[in-house]
Amino acid sequence: MPDVFAGVRLLGPPEVDGEYIGLGEHEIVHLHEYTRIYAVPGLYEHVVQERLQCRSPQVAAAGLLRAVARLGLEPGSLTVLDVGAGTGAVGELLRQGGVARVVGVDSLPAAREASLRDRPDVYADYLVGDLSDEGDLSDQGALDGALRPYVFGGLVSAGAFGGAHATPQALRNALALLPPGAPVAFTIHERWMDTSDPDGFGVAVEQLAAAGELVPLERTRFQHRVTTTGDPVFYQLITGRTG
Repeated sequence: MPDVFAGVRLLGPPEVDGEYIGLGEHEIVHLHEYTRIYAVPGLYEHVVQERLQCRSPQVAAAGLLRAVARLGLEPGSLTVLDVGAGTGAVGELLRQGGVARVVGVDSLPAAREASLRDRPDVYADYLVGDLSDEGDLSDQGALDGALRPYVFGGLVSAGAFGGAHATPQALRNALALLPPGAPVAFTIHERWMDTSDPDGFGVAVEQLAAAGELVPLERTRFQHRVTTTGDPVFYQLITGRTG
């Protein structure tokens, strides 16, 4: 059987604008050009999970399941919100771990299309919207209406927070959807946890903890993946429960 990804090349990162991949001989795309990459079944998993050895989905899912066990909850009773669900790798792992229902949210319609195409039975629902808007989620109209019917018992996110992705406000808005005592797990690039940045996630997590809105349970550094030139990229796993 021919290797459908035999022509995919890793192009290693220019100083200015990051990492690229070559698709065949005549097309080069940025590693974060998700709409193009998601359009090819299995391409994202081949590049990111296999070639770049990304571990965030496994780390985030396992972290949430540990928090569930530590809090004495039954995964089969939970509906978990997966923020930045992408092609559905985290949702699939949670379902394999016994979680009853997972609802995905991603800002890209292409992510939803790819997930429903490649993992059609994983999500109870998959919504397109942005949790990062300032103010209460109720100000966001359609997304709020779509999320309202669900009673969420947990939150997971693999690499969706930080940088050009979801903002600290997205984390706050997502936590506001949960009842007290709900397990939370997310992975994030360690640079975004630098507390010297007053608008970063490090400060946001400290503020949430000080206010009793997030009770930390675990904070672990791990190798998220390697770059297209083989250099390690380190993230942090944060787990906790809502206050």
